[in-house]
Amino acid sequence: MTEMERVPGAAEAGESKPSERARWLAAVGYISFLSLFSLWRARRDPFVRYHASQGVLLLLAEMVFLVLAVLLEATIGRIRIAGLIIVGIFIFITGVAALALSAIGFVKALFGEYWSLPFLGEWRNRVPGLDWK
Repeated sequence: MTEMERVPGAAEAGESKPSERARWLAAVGYISFLSLFSLWRARRDPFVRYHASQGVLLLLAEMVFLVLAVLLEATIGRIRIAGLIIVGIFIFITGVAALALSAIGFVKALFGEYWSLPFLGEWRNRVPGLDWK
């Protein structure tokens, strides 16, 4: 089974590559708050909808990790050296992971490929405001 057959919405798009405009709109969907713009512009294009919904999920995950970082800073971060190291490592790892996922998604969308985010990709159909039928 190919990647296109496993991804919902890929069958609607067929084997042809999406237009350049659709690829850029989908790629912009992985840039933080611009994912909301991409989701708004998705309309009837299944390729843009697919990547925009993943971008929104990534944005929500980034916000959750930001809140966790603030909570860690307020609690464990009060410990002199150990707290600083633990919070610093958490912020570094989550930041690099978010940046890497955004960059990979941006490039995949720009090349017109369907790609599912690890852990979050299976929830993409639950993003409100999208008609997946």
